[in-house]
Amino acid sequence: MSQVGVETGMIRAVFFDLYGTLIDIRTDEGDRDVYAPLARYLKYHGVHVPPDDLEAAFFSLVERQLKKSQERHPEVDVYKVFGEIMERYGTGPYARQAVVDAAMLFRSLTMRRFGLFPHVAETLAHLKERYHVGLVSDAQWVFTEPEMRMLGLDRFFEAILLSSRFGYKKPDTRLFREAMRRVGVKPEESVYIGDNPPKDLVGSKSVGMKFILFQSEWRECEGFAPDAWLGHYADLPPILDRFSSETVKSER
Repeated sequence: MSQVGVETGMIRAVFFDLYGTLIDIRTDEGDRDVYAPLARYLKYHGVHVPPDDLEAAFFSLVERQLKKSQERHPEVDVYKVFGEIMERYGTGPYARQAVVDAAMLFRSLTMRRFGLFPHVAETLAHLKERYHVGLVSDAQWVFTEPEMRMLGLDRFFEAILLSSRFGYKKPDTRLFREAMRRVGVKPEESVYIGDNPPKDLVGSKSVGMKFILFQSEWRECEGFAPDAWLGHYADLPPILDRFSSETVKSER
């Protein structure tokens, strides 16, 4: 990586949210038609559960994980949810890959829209030459990690933090602090880009990062306001340059 931005206070790292920011996605876990083909598939693993019971078990186990957590912003692990479903209705124990495959099939059945926003890959490639680039996302590792590989995103990030690996989610400031720690930058040297103000704006600004709002309605949240608005990724490099220029001017 180049040494651009090594002066104190200049932007050295850019962190991103994933879904709704880099990946344009829509899923429907409430679609009852999802559970019949999933139940048929599970029979190949000796898991016999009626579709209605499968749907009910999925949502009840998600809710149970959330209620058992001691975190202020609890996160679930869908891998554990499917592992428990398969053990409950099957003949287990089941290999890790069997559980992963069931979760990924569930994800594919719920998918309604999936792809990168325009010019994401080109922009990330450009940023990687000038900045540390990281990811902080409320996401399920069991299908997010393969989805990132599917879209070729994993190669761009020095640090990838997914909430399901931690048991808590944004706006918990620990995720943002850990991301900065992993790439060795300070809050005043960091920018976070996301589309969800209550999670992304509040979490990043609470630790002193700059925040860029992506394609969402501009608004303050809990006393915090975005530092910039981004509608198209071609406009991101100039915004980052402006942040660094403003820092230099303020230090003179």
